[in-house]
Amino acid sequence: MLFTPLGLAAAPANDNLAAALNIETLPYTHQQDTSGASNEAAEIRPQCLNEAGASVWYQYTATDNQTLVFDSFGSDYDTVLSVWSGTTHPLTAVACNDDNNNRSQSQLIVETEENTTYYINISGYNGETGSVVLNAKQANPLTNDNLADAIEITLDAGLSSYRNTQLTQGATNEPDERVSDCNEKNSASVWYQYTPTTDQRAVFDTAGSDYNTVLSIWEGDQHPLTEEVLCNDDNSGPQSQVGVELAAGTTYYINISAAETGGGSLLEETGLLVLNLTLPPTNDYLANAIEIEEPLPYTNTQNTGGATIEIDELFPSCVPDAGASVWYFLKPSTDYNNVTFSTAGSGYDTVLSIWQGTEHPLTELENACNDNAIVTEQSLSSQITIPLTENLTYYIDVGGVDNGTGHLILRIEEGETDFTLASQPQDKSIEECQTATLVVNLNNRDGEAIEITDDPIGSQWETNIALPFIYQWYQGESGDDSTLIADIENNPVFITKPLRETTQYWVRITNPTGTIDSETVTVTVAENTSNNGTGVDAEGNSLSTEAHFVGLVTNSLGGDENVPVVSQDDTVFVTFTIKVDTNHIGQPADIFTVGKYTTADDIIHYFMRNGDEWISWDRKNIADLAIADQQETLLGCINIPVFDGHLKNMPGDFTAYVGYRLSNGELYFNGEPVINFTVE
Repeated sequence: MLFTPLGLAAAPANDNLAAALNIETLPYTHQQDTSGASNEAAEIRPQCLNEAGASVWYQYTATDNQTLVFDSFGSDYDTVLSVWSGTTHPLTAVACNDDNNNRSQSQLIVETEENTTYYINISGYNGETGSVVLNAKQANPLTNDNLADAIEITLDAGLSSYRNTQLTQGATNEPDERVSDCNEKNSASVWYQYTPTTDQRAVFDTAGSDYNTVLSIWEGDQHPLTEEVLCNDDNSGPQSQVGVELAAGTTYYINISAAETGGGSLLEETGLLVLNLTLPPTNDYLANAIEIEEPLPYTNTQNTGGATIEIDELFPSCVPDAGASVWYFLKPSTDYNNVTFSTAGSGYDTVLSIWQGTEHPLTELENACNDNAIVTEQSLSSQITIPLTENLTYYIDVGGVDNGTGHLILRIEEGETDFTLASQPQDKSIEECQTATLVVNLNNRDGEAIEITDDPIGSQWETNIALPFIYQWYQGESGDDSTLIADIENNPVFITKPLRETTQYWVRITNPTGTIDSETVTVTVAENTSNNGTGVDAEGNSLSTEAHFVGLVTNSLGGDENVPVVSQDDTVFVTFTIKVDTNHIGQPADIFTVGKYTTADDIIHYFMRNGDEWISWDRKNIADLAIADQQETLLGCINIPVFDGHLKNMPGDFTAYVGYRLSNGELYFNGEPVINFTVE
């Protein structure tokens, strides 16, 4: 599903048993949106998961006594698959599966009887809905137990893939049969053979099998075979995958064995084997990019096995080590405010990016790279929503994390943001050299607030929002994106630099579902009419100064009002901004910070900050103050973080001092008003 909250939707046509879609021929694949699906009054829940709901129905009448395989691979939500017999509710359960091989899709093997009608039910865990895919096929019997009976793989003209589904119960190893080097504890082997007509790279895998496979490629013509070309045991799970360079006219034997299962494994020793052969996809290269045809929506499904990276091809900015890319292009016939590109439902960890240009190296568009988008759960799928301009060509790159490949579903449709602006950032008035904290508040499309928390991802996850959020703060009037000031992920709080003049800002908020721009916000800076700085030379003599110090104590992230009383459980933020004396600008200086702590028993302690550590200070010599930070060149305004943390078990009164020390030993620090606060 595209990562947008689901609203009210009409029920699918096959929501009820009486309207079950008929599977006429095998193999069969059907994809549909199950939004709005429900359960009928007398409908029995699947026996393997009582929490299943929102079901849709299919039916198949067996033409013979057959072994059939049903699965929901390619669906983008957690499915429950069950098969039933009967004519009306309540039906009789035949088989049920929730999660196949620990993934959220389902698979069943069913022995059917000739002329019997079976009903196939797909439900969602806890009533989830989305884009569902039902696959149905017949499983072939075991005929290729021996090398001499290897099944010959042939690719019809124009095809770049092969798949065979079979049962392997009863498979054995032959005398003199060599075992694979990558797992010597394997048995129950079956054999295929393939003779390519051209030099090619081919990818073999056992995705969709229901037991732990070992896959190996061999040369020779009888046991013991002469050379093992390549072998793989587990490819991110119990199934196997190898990519291999093959020579034209050479016959290769493909062996699939059962790996020895360890204690506690729920996998059978043998069972259902699915062998897939895939040649590199046609759109592996930019020059062969698949055209995305209008009108939208558009969907393309393919296996990306064998995909590569071209010479001069740039990696996506959000995952610099992504590989195995395939390409699409879209030249829109009209302007679009928002178009959503999504890989939801794909079978591997995708990286999605959008580019412009005519040849490698292309230019990646701003905010047009996404690895993992999140809605109600962590997802390995990707999603981008951007505006498109008429007659411009956009190249869409889908790569894999760690060169991963697999079943890809690319969906493109006109998008709608899943968030709204609850409130605009508010105008601020500050003194010269102070910072301003600007905040933008968001709601989801249901009007629920997306709160600022220590775990923004968790909060946004709970409110069905696609992540990440990117907050781009610009200086100037809204829409003028020439001066980018800050690029912040998943945090709506922006703190300006210390300002000496009135400045305008605005923010562009982007997530995988789209972009919203804020209005202009103005930070008005009032000129200081008096200075509170105090100076002393190396001998302790007083010095006059134009330096001015402003402190702030808050107990919330982004707070801009002084809080005189905090609790021991609060997170306390203490900062100072300094308007540097104009005579000192450009000079090097050491920054020092001092804290005075008066306990509830009126015992006074002094502390100074040494780098990131607070240590005791005996007040004997002001020249001994530790260095909290160093400024190679003093600017007109500087911001000093003093403290950020808890003051647990430290009730009492605190006073904070901040200053800078020039190379000649002169010290300048804050006088009245000082920063005082109480911990209760």
